[in-house]
Amino acid sequence: MLILKKPDQSELEVITMVRCVCCNCTNEETVQAVSKEAAAIQLQKLGWRAYETDDEIGANACPDCVKGLEEIEREESAA
Repeated sequence: MLILKKPDQSELEVITMVRCVCCNCTNEETVQAVSKEAAAIQLQKLGWRAYETDDEIGANACPDCVKGLEEIEREESAA
């Protein structure tokens, strides 16, 4: 006789996903992490950064926008 039961909870694992949205272009990245701190470390490894300039503070910028910000900084420094 076949008896079906709910899944065995001891074999289940809770996974937390953290979503980050670029403050400049709204690009999104989702990473698996146990905390926001762990997610920030993973996102940093992927090239995401928060930034600050003389007249602006940016929460989270994707790698493409970080490159753009670095290019603007180089141009302004050269001028």
